[in-house]
Amino acid sequence: MRKKSIIFAAFLALLYITLSSDIDGPAHHGHGDITGATTGVAGHCQTGSCHGGNNPLTVVQLQVIDTTTMLPTTTYRAFHTYLVSIKGDATAVSTTLPGFGFQASAVLGNHTLAGSYTIPTALARNIHTYACGATTVVEHTATLLPDTTGVNKYSVEFYWTAPAPFTDSVTFFALLNAVNGNGGKSGDYPNAAPKVTIYEDALDMVQQVNTTANHFSVYPNPSTGTITISYNLIFGDMISISVYDITGRIVARMADDEYQNSGVHQYTTSIANPGLYFVRMQAGNEAGTVQVIRK
Repeated sequence: MRKKSIIFAAFLALLYITLSSDIDGPAHHGHGDITGATTGVAGHCQTGSCHGGNNPLTVVQLQVIDTTTMLPTTTYRAFHTYLVSIKGDATAVSTTLPGFGFQASAVLGNHTLAGSYTIPTALARNIHTYACGATTVVEHTATLLPDTTGVNKYSVEFYWTAPAPFTDSVTFFALLNAVNGNGGKSGDYPNAAPKVTIYEDALDMVQQVNTTANHFSVYPNPSTGTITISYNLIFGDMISISVYDITGRIVARMADDEYQNSGVHQYTTSIANPGLYFVRMQAGNEAGTVQVIRK
């Protein structure tokens, strides 16, 4: 009887370790996207059976690196692939933390998935992508090793491919948890990285300029503050029309994927600040962009 009790107690201990640890990834373990991407606020591991709130003893850095220059960037080009680098430094902790886990996500302004991820082949067994509602995260599937044994420094990288032209700004979120490897929640040091927002490159936007068969025009151009957008739909279609500034931010939205009948349509909107802007119209599968100067 005592032997059975010991075995049962050991089973309970193993079950506790399994349920109290996100060793196979927070999303895969049922905690979803805990980076903060769904709310826009930096996330943390404070969930029902996770590791606690952010701890400043672990310093986390997130960078989006242009694979052409291998330098951090604040802009992106449509469909271009970038390297996302996450680094953690827990050397301020007095004990050795021999492993870590992480989670990261890239989202649009409406908190939906931006672009797509690619996992380096060398890490394919250790990290994965996991769908969480309207977003998808990248996270560990097993405890990851530090850069150097006995030193509380950690790093992980994966690739991200930017979305289609004129999509939106993209914000990256990440958190990293430096762990002691005991399978429990105590003695670990999670923290979130400062979020990083990047915008579509203005030159890239200019290169995407084209015309449509729907006689799309913007006037006056140059403008002193108010513009009129006019177009003639040959057939009824789903229409989206937005005005972007030079950083790729939407400053006005006239139509958002709504059905309109054939015929002539017009919108008038104001642009507050002088500068270079882009008016983009999407009609079904056809798109057009007009460059506008606001004096």
